[in-house]
Amino acid sequence: MTTRLPVSIFFALFTLSGFAGLIYESIWSHYLKLFLGHAAYAQTLVLAIFMGGMAIGSWLVSRFTQRIANLLMGYAFAELGIGLLAIAFHRVFLLLTGWAFDSVMPALGGTGVDLFKWTLASLLILPASILLGTTFPLMSAGILRVYPEAGGRSLSMLYFTNSFGAAVGVLASGFYLIDHLGLPGTILTAGLINVTLALGVWLIAKRSPAVAAIPAASLPVQDAAGRKIMRAVLILAFATGAASFIYEITWIRMLTLGLGASTHSFEVMLAAFILAMSLGAFWFRNRIALLKNDLAWLAGLLVAKAFFAVYAVWIYSDVLDFIHWTLTAVQRSDAGYAVSTFSGMVASMLVMFPTAFCAGMTLPLATHALTSRGVGESAIGKVYGANTAGCIVGAAFATHVGMELAGVKGLTGIGALLDVLVGIFVLTATAVSARRTRSFAVIGVLLVIGVAAFMSAQLDLLRMSSGVYRQGRFMDPKFQKVAFYRDGKTATIAVTDDGSIRMIRTNGKVDASVERNPERKNALDEPTMVLAATLPLAMKPDAELIANIGFGSGLTTHTLLASPKLKELDSIEIERSMIEGAKLFQPRNIRAYTDPRSHIYIEDAKTFFASAGKRYDVIVSEPSNPWVSGVSTLFSEEFYGQVKRYLKDDGLLVQWVQAYEINPGLLSTIFQALGKHFADYTVYRTGADLLVVATVKGPLPPLSDKVFSYPQFAADLRYLGFENVGDLQALRLAGRAVLHPLFTSTGFPPNSDFFPILDQRAPRSRFRAETSEELGLMRSELVPVLALLDGDWPTPLSRVQSGGINRPQRVDRTLVGAEAIGVMLTGAADSARALSPAQADASLLTHALLDNCAGAGGPFVDALTEVAQAAMPYLNTAEAAVMFDRVRASKCYASLNEVQRRHIAWLQAINDLDPAAMYTHAEFLLRNTPAGREPEHGLYVLSALTAALATGHIAEARAVRDAYVAKLSKKSRDMLSMSLVLAHIARAPPTR
Repeated sequence: MTTRLPVSIFFALFTLSGFAGLIYESIWSHYLKLFLGHAAYAQTLVLAIFMGGMAIGSWLVSRFTQRIANLLMGYAFAELGIGLLAIAFHRVFLLLTGWAFDSVMPALGGTGVDLFKWTLASLLILPASILLGTTFPLMSAGILRVYPEAGGRSLSMLYFTNSFGAAVGVLASGFYLIDHLGLPGTILTAGLINVTLALGVWLIAKRSPAVAAIPAASLPVQDAAGRKIMRAVLILAFATGAASFIYEITWIRMLTLGLGASTHSFEVMLAAFILAMSLGAFWFRNRIALLKNDLAWLAGLLVAKAFFAVYAVWIYSDVLDFIHWTLTAVQRSDAGYAVSTFSGMVASMLVMFPTAFCAGMTLPLATHALTSRGVGESAIGKVYGANTAGCIVGAAFATHVGMELAGVKGLTGIGALLDVLVGIFVLTATAVSARRTRSFAVIGVLLVIGVAAFMSAQLDLLRMSSGVYRQGRFMDPKFQKVAFYRDGKTATIAVTDDGSIRMIRTNGKVDASVERNPERKNALDEPTMVLAATLPLAMKPDAELIANIGFGSGLTTHTLLASPKLKELDSIEIERSMIEGAKLFQPRNIRAYTDPRSHIYIEDAKTFFASAGKRYDVIVSEPSNPWVSGVSTLFSEEFYGQVKRYLKDDGLLVQWVQAYEINPGLLSTIFQALGKHFADYTVYRTGADLLVVATVKGPLPPLSDKVFSYPQFAADLRYLGFENVGDLQALRLAGRAVLHPLFTSTGFPPNSDFFPILDQRAPRSRFRAETSEELGLMRSELVPVLALLDGDWPTPLSRVQSGGINRPQRVDRTLVGAEAIGVMLTGAADSARALSPAQADASLLTHALLDNCAGAGGPFVDALTEVAQAAMPYLNTAEAAVMFDRVRASKCYASLNEVQRRHIAWLQAINDLDPAAMYTHAEFLLRNTPAGREPEHGLYVLSALTAALATGHIAEARAVRDAYVAKLSKKSRDMLSMSLVLAHIARAPPTR
């Protein structure tokens, strides 16, 4: 005798099915954004095909349910098919996308490329999506056959368990699996889960009692009223799916402005949406069979959905306040990130929960409304299919039409109107009296009026543009205002004014800033944007064909067009609203819009290059920050492998990289990826940003002064204080030969599309306010590590004046150095205008003790070291030598002990860039400096290691390392310059 297993076993199995199913939705988005070029496009396509495939699968099951003898066995085969497709997905993806980029897109040449891309991407995920669509109706109908008494409760529980598993799957995939297993390992894990499920259900189905379907002929014959109800319910299922996905896309955009556009934020939002729907189904599980008027409930749920969707916009400002409060309450630590992420889930639930909770009840109730009226098992597939078809239409409309057309508020209103009108339609179509129909119509008109009134209300665009997730504060309306605001397809673009500084923001994050008042000092971003155009043209001044990835404010494009040699400039920007917003930066970017050589393309960079069929002299890449979802793929080894194919043999790549809000390990993943494909590169520092100029075939050409002979170019540069090629050279940090050992020693792998360590970990690094700005400051350190290892010390600037109000930071530092020595020599305190209080005090103290330091040798040496730190990195040897000439001629020097004199000799060896003397003095000081002088010990060790490396004495370097490094403080050991020299020592060949 065969006994039935508890139905709860199937609920548990279906939880695992949902877990794996939403891993697919998440992982397919990651894969397809590599092909389609933007996370928003990929997510939209995945939603559409995921839901569309499921609609097809559901429809197929509804057509053939009566012919399937064992529905649970059919479910097992569907799970097996899903698992096998997942196991093969990565290899198939590589094969087909490689064929697309290498053969098809170049052949199409831009004609029909988008259609081809979207078709191929759809075919990649459609088969598995169809099979996923069969699982719910097969499992549901199968359970109803074996457990007919369960009825609507089983449908609700299946919907709940599957959705709950899906919510967990999104979080597991986004926060753990991809980070530890990469994309291939994550999709393989999901595939193995499906195969295991298939085996488990197959074993259960074999021992379950065979229950035949109720013959269609024995079902109650539906009259005209019954058919009318079925049509109304299917229309309702379609409309509620469309409205739900309109809401989801608008909510994600709204919450992105508060939580940020990182992958982790998207995963949290998606999980919140699915979890809320699952809880709605769970709450309804025991109530569904008790309803007296299920159709009225269905209509009421749609109206409630519309009301709560409007409510979500109404409380949005309070949600932003909650996010702000959380960010001000937590520390910028791993624990704080966990709390902030959880609060992001809470914020998402505040916005989504009421509407999604109602949505979670509609599908089980719609299915129950038909099955309870004798439609049969096919009702499950029909309702599920209609609902998923609606999801496709809603997602496609919201992303590609509605967002740009109506914005988040208007799009929410459209979804609410759809829900209300369809709710009224269902009630009027199924009402039994004209009086009730009129009552419903009046209620509907009132609700429509209410939605229209809501749509006329104004949102606080300044708060929405503030990017509260970054700094934890809102812009002040007393000082800042919004000049432009538009919800685009991929992002919300705002242009804001802070006094005379104008900024363009993507989802609240500032991408560029420009000072509009020529009488005031330039904004911080301006040198970076101008130099991104200048550095490659200073190396290759006759460049004729250039591409610029990422439009921003348009200032880089504008500057590139200052070259009279340039024949064509292609600017590639994925968001059309960015181009519209940047028009407000005119006239500073006017050439970008008016020069006939300027061509702006709204396209993904990878697709553009593959279809354009051009090879460029220079490609400038200025994307957004790598913590933004999808952007890290423009910093990956796969991207660099592709982009070098579109450069001429002597072409140059310019890569912008942030040094702020990212730790050195993550920064190293970018340089390792770049270094795999480019023979040589040099890093330049522009404020808190880095600009990397790379060449496929090295070495890089030197900087020339020819750009200063181009009138428009020279004017743009002089406006920012760059007067000659020496000013550009002074920005140089070091080349590949010096820096690459540091990057490869961090223990981090290269950033990859398929192992996206940057995408996964950069959001946490941003939250923790970690920084790699120490790399940009290494040329400012007392010990000249880069100068000695690189062999190319930029000529320090002897000039201390600039032609305009703007001047490069290094000129300012040169002025500081000159003043420090001047005050030290003269004691003229009133000349210390540029010095910090500490620098001024050190210079005055050194002057005061020069000829009267009896018993104060230690303070004298310490103060002199402070002056040397302020001056030597920025002045040439001769300019700083006067300091040592004066010290050696002083009475104080004659009274110093041997250790103090050696310290001064060590400083002078640094100024002379004499590594042999540096080593000799540092090694003596390490042996003779008394304990308790940790800062000096760290600098002595660093200089001894650097000097030994520079002179090729690797054995001596290793001896110093082994004897002293372990004894240093953690702070000294963790210095980036210390890590650099230790990396070089580790890579050096063994010594005999």
